[in-house]
Amino acid sequence: MAKNLTPITLLCGYLGAGKTTLMNKVLTNQKGYKVAVIVNDIGEVNVDETLIAKGANITDTSSIVGLQNGCICCTLKSDLVQQIEDLIKTKKFDYILIEASGVCEPMPIAQAIEQIRNGKLDNVVSVVDAKRLVDEFAGGDNLLKKDMGEEDIESLLVQQIEFCSTLIINKKDLVTADEMKKVHAVVNALQPHVKVIEASHGDVEVEDILSTGRFEFETVFESAAWVQHLENAEEDDDDDDDDHDEHEHHHEHGDHDHDEHEHHHHHHEHNHEGAETDEYGIGNFVYFRRRPFNREKLEEYAGRWPRNIIRCKGVLWFSDEDNMAYVFETSGRQIQAGASGNWLASCSKKEQEEVLAQEPKLRAEWDEKVGDRMVKLCIIGQKLDKKAICAELDALLD
Repeated sequence: MAKNLTPITLLCGYLGAGKTTLMNKVLTNQKGYKVAVIVNDIGEVNVDETLIAKGANITDTSSIVGLQNGCICCTLKSDLVQQIEDLIKTKKFDYILIEASGVCEPMPIAQAIEQIRNGKLDNVVSVVDAKRLVDEFAGGDNLLKKDMGEEDIESLLVQQIEFCSTLIINKKDLVTADEMKKVHAVVNALQPHVKVIEASHGDVEVEDILSTGRFEFETVFESAAWVQHLENAEEDDDDDDDDHDEHEHHHEHGDHDHDEHEHHHHHHEHNHEGAETDEYGIGNFVYFRRRPFNREKLEEYAGRWPRNIIRCKGVLWFSDEDNMAYVFETSGRQIQAGASGNWLASCSKKEQEEVLAQEPKLRAEWDEKVGDRMVKLCIIGQKLDKKAICAELDALLD
């Protein structure tokens, strides 16, 4: 950590996961840190102002910055960035702790923090409720309830598990030892490389939250399981053209909630599934085809998407839009596809040759018919019937 950069921790977690309790306990034991706290709404998150004032060794509550004008997700480029920069300029604090709203995904917030002058994102901490994970993922019961409210809970939990440098599995006292094993199986299926800490009542060592030096954007992003599976999976020979892995040159990065970092190093390797896959039926596979989806058929199928699929993410193209690549993702009941830029195959021959000359591996894998166009999806779930799911997806192809 450079001396002139103020370290920042981003604390995420769905409503009720225990992140405010964790934050207050960390602040009680700051061990000399002068911490400024940024929250969405002081009243909403019930921050103990007296505790923070005392813990930060100051005489007032000016260390508490409330974003009263809306959710952090909606004020990324204005209130949040400006207030952090203003806090740093005061030189009153040597650490900044941000508690995000329970309905925020961590990656876009991290992207904004990365742009802050004189600040450095040190740690992204996600707090998850162990019991909720058991009920909504490993157990799978709640995913099948037709009357379930808060439909995007699963999506938020997936995003918060995938994009963090420290994962706190809170409320371990509310689950059995076997249920906790299921929780770890789910976490490992989504994010196999994150530092995981089990806790009850938010009891976590300060050293695991502040000044960890643990966060690096590319490392955290690329360690998500879906990224690794797409890069490392060896395509099956279910389709005539399925034996070509691909570089993805089409991704463009905009200011939206699902920006994707390009990943160019694909290797032919077998996926080695762990013991938790055998014990709890949690596994993954990559669906790869050289034919496009029919847009209307995919939209219809989205309404009956298999509930045992915890996460699906990848790239695809539609038969009615040959030039455009799309990022497709599902988590919980949230299903979406967003345009992500043009396929290299849609560019001029000159541009294709320039790129292919720089990427000999891509040239070797270039498909003469469709170029770099593909449908390539990482599918993670419980008790997956790969043959049946592939058959259903094949029926959507043109």
